[in-house]
Amino acid sequence: MNEFTFGLSQEKCAIKLKQADALVLPSLRECGGAVVMETMAVGLPVIATNWGGPTDYIDSTCGILVEPTSKEGFVKGLTDAMLKLAHSPELRQSMGCAGRERVRQHFDWERKVDRILEIYQQTIDDCPKH
Repeated sequence: MNEFTFGLSQEKCAIKLKQADALVLPSLRECGGAVVMETMAVGLPVIATNWGGPTDYIDSTCGILVEPTSKEGFVKGLTDAMLKLAHSPELRQSMGCAGRERVRQHFDWERKVDRILEIYQQTIDDCPKH
């Protein structure tokens, strides 16, 4: 189990992440979720709150989203998810591989540029001609 450490350089964060079995992000205020994509890109499963940024990236193939319905329910959901992954190296590996592939297919920079160009072209095509 890796501990949470503040103030690490990007390089040291990457090393810590590669030593982990999964990422647990129990934030109720995470509106971006970049750490989720970074984690998925290195092939690790993610456990996160079913709210905000993480919901844009995680699906059931690559992670576990926990509903923040109540304090007790949320803690139980996180605990159950961590135990599920802790007891199944095969599930961690399959979710990690699925996450890496999901990032590659949907969120890498080349794919983002392609999607932006598609949106621009669609917008141009939809504009009335004068």
